[in-house]
Amino acid sequence: MFRDSVRRDVIFLLLVCSLVFWWRLGSLGLIDPDEPFYAQTAREMVATGDWVTPRIFGQPQFEKPILFYWLTAASFKLFGGSEFSARVSSALPATLLVWLVYGFGIGFCGRRAALLSALVLATGLEFAIMSRLMLTDIALALFIAAALFSYWRALEDEKHEGRWIILHFICGGLAVLTKGPVASVATVLAIGMFSWLMKRRIRYGGRALWIGLFLWFIIGWPWYIVMQWMYGREFFHEFFYNDNWRRLVEAEHPANNRNGGFLFYYVVILAGGSLPWIPPLAVAVRRACRGLRSSPQQAFLWSWIITSFVYLTIAQSKLPSYIFYVFVPLAMVVGITLEDLMERGFRDALERRLAVGFALLQIVLSVVVPPFVKVARPFLVPAFLLGGCLIVGMFLVWRRKWGWGIGAHVAATAALIVGALAFSREHVDEVSSARPVAQAMMEGRENREPLLAGSFLARGIHYYTHEPVMVLTNSDKGPFWSPHPLPTVQGRKGLEAFVEKNGPVRLTVRRSEWFSTWQKSPLFNNLEPQWFGDNAVVRVVPLPAPATPAPHEADAKKD
Repeated sequence: MFRDSVRRDVIFLLLVCSLVFWWRLGSLGLIDPDEPFYAQTAREMVATGDWVTPRIFGQPQFEKPILFYWLTAASFKLFGGSEFSARVSSALPATLLVWLVYGFGIGFCGRRAALLSALVLATGLEFAIMSRLMLTDIALALFIAAALFSYWRALEDEKHEGRWIILHFICGGLAVLTKGPVASVATVLAIGMFSWLMKRRIRYGGRALWIGLFLWFIIGWPWYIVMQWMYGREFFHEFFYNDNWRRLVEAEHPANNRNGGFLFYYVVILAGGSLPWIPPLAVAVRRACRGLRSSPQQAFLWSWIITSFVYLTIAQSKLPSYIFYVFVPLAMVVGITLEDLMERGFRDALERRLAVGFALLQIVLSVVVPPFVKVARPFLVPAFLLGGCLIVGMFLVWRRKWGWGIGAHVAATAALIVGALAFSREHVDEVSSARPVAQAMMEGRENREPLLAGSFLARGIHYYTHEPVMVLTNSDKGPFWSPHPLPTVQGRKGLEAFVEKNGPVRLTVRRSEWFSTWQKSPLFNNLEPQWFGDNAVVRVVPLPAPATPAPHEADAKKD
């Protein structure tokens, strides 16, 4: 009976993952700026046959470790160089992670709570969307979760404690090879806080510790050693200093730290990214505020959430993807809370008011706000589908039909994705991908006219055109956080000189750059660009030479 239930759960989760992660996975162009960067590196890995040194534009690049490129390059070899192939390296780890949460959760919190946790994870807004993008953070989340789940199993299964500790270090090594040494920070902090909260000793010791450390090193570190040996200071400076330490102490995206963003940025990301599960999340947070030691399971999950939240908040560089792995314990907290609500209901009136209030907020954000927000108007159909499912779900939960209500919330995210890809795909492509921009730049191109692009689109234009691209920039600090071997054209004067020397060029920049900088150049007088979302595409020709006055006109001026 139990096995039959588990089999049904696994099949249901497979159906949900197939729809949310895999349906029309390759229909959108690669999203700038990160997806073309990773895809181009994997493409060059396959083309050169060099599976040791990641390269972009023919030169070594060390922004990320090698494992993610291996996964993507292997997908390219198996399925060809399509958008679908590029994103397999995210959709597959996301699917495995959902199953991992379910499989681990059966022993951790019971079968029903495990199923709810897996469903919450798969259909949370950020997890569902980012698992369809080519990002290193999805594979990282899988390995961090596997490492911490293995540690918990070592606590509970004393007979096989050593095996679980060894597996814990193996998964930690894979995390290091995916994102870098900072990946180990999340596990160490979570284990440290949990041990302190519950007054338990850390289960590192004996032969298992030394075997685990050896395997962690053998899996995670040889690539770094080889890179250091081959490239020396160049590798150390780029990877360890520029892409790790500097991001910790300096904001790559300063806007995310302004206006209170330093403290509240990830609060907004975790809350908004949990839609359509914000109401039970609010209830779970209130219960946690009453005490983190209510159970070892709650202490373990909240130790993971709190330590990672504090660490990532202190770090100066902030992006929604950085906290992606925290949605794993957050989903389990919500799943356990949902299971308790189904069994016992709300504990008091305040919990009920919290749930109703945030349920109404979700509906307002989905149905009422989009018609009044310009950027959201093309997504009215998907937004209304989302909002409709949320209204039905709220009504069913209010009538205490919890199973059907939870099903409606699962359907909400699926409806949003299906609606976006069925009704708004072309608009999503225009506002997020360089693919239509690259096609427009190549149409009618004569005599291999040079291609110029702002830093945001340069990698995507190169990926889709297979042509050299020059970077148009107005920044004195350089166009990229990490240097790329791309020639640059600096400022309006530099552009005017380049066009004067080389003749007509094809150019694309972002809307904000166009109106603040480039439109002011006399090159663009009376020239209206072609727009693809916020991307301007224009063909620029040299300024006409000043007219030379006729001889009699010159004599008349002298007189």
